Amino acid sequence: MALLALLIAIWLALVAWRRRQQQIPGWRMLAWLAGGGLLLSLVLLLVDFESQKLAARLATPLGLAWLVLFGVGLDLLRQRRFATGGLVGGCWLLLTLGGNCWLSAALLGSLEHTVPAPQATQWDAVAVLGGGTAIDDAGNTQLGEAGDRLRVAYDQLRAKRTPLLVATGSGLIGEESARDMAAETGQMWGQWGVPPPGMLLLSGPVNTSQEIRLLAEQARTRGWRRIAIVSSGWHLPRALALARKHGLAADGLPADQRGRLPPVSPIFLVPQGRGFHETQLWCTEVIGRMVGR
Repeated sequence: MALLALLIAIWLALVAWRRRQQQIPGWRMLAWLAGGGLLLSLVLLLVDFESQKLAARLATPLGLAWLVLFGVGLDLLRQRRFATGGLVGGCWLLLTLGGNCWLSAALLGSLEHTVPAPQATQWDAVAVLGGGTAIDDAGNTQLGEAGDRLRVAYDQLRAKRTPLLVATGSGLIGEESARDMAAETGQMWGQWGVPPPGMLLLSGPVNTSQEIRLLAEQARTRGWRRIAIVSSGWHLPRALALARKHGLAADGLPADQRGRLPPVSPIFLVPQGRGFHETQLWCTEVIGRMVGR
């Protein structure tokens, strides 16, 4: 209700301002109605915690831009300036959909649901694709946003489903190019008690295609009959497709799953950084699959 009252108040304020500029009678009434809508939204903020969270999101640069685009687009359409209004409205719609947490979760979930169940319960090796670690300000290794990948692989070793954990990956962009993600993963596993003979660290690959190609080469060299690949659930469909392309017999073990929809709340009507990030992940996976990388 607070969001609806605020949007209506903004629209009425824009119409009143426009009428005043054009010296059209009736703008004072619209201005009073806009003030009333603003007052109503403020009252709702004081009594409703959900409205307070909504206001916090609207007060961000992204939320303010979303509100301004909505008001300007509506005013342009009211003036029958359909071309300009349609352009502004299209930008608002793109912003709304691109940052929508419900839509982004559904998109990633559509990828996660395509991961087939493992065909085996024992593997010659369990390989973790790079991206599960991060570096803090002091240069120390820590679990990253996709750190669940390391935990899923470690659980397989602890449950004696594999004798060997494999880590791959190196940095690619800017200062990240100096990072050895395989070594970082090995460092974290070592802190969890994994002995050096139980780890194989494959540094060098900078993208998924190179990682899978290297794993296929290692499988032929070491005589692995079947391995498990651990990665984020939304990333596994592309990784498994590359494994089939390179003749690597592999099962997928999903980690870092993000397909669960957020609860129903007006808070998630406002575009958010999380929504943009997850939508971008989906786009990256789809484009990568299309070009075979």
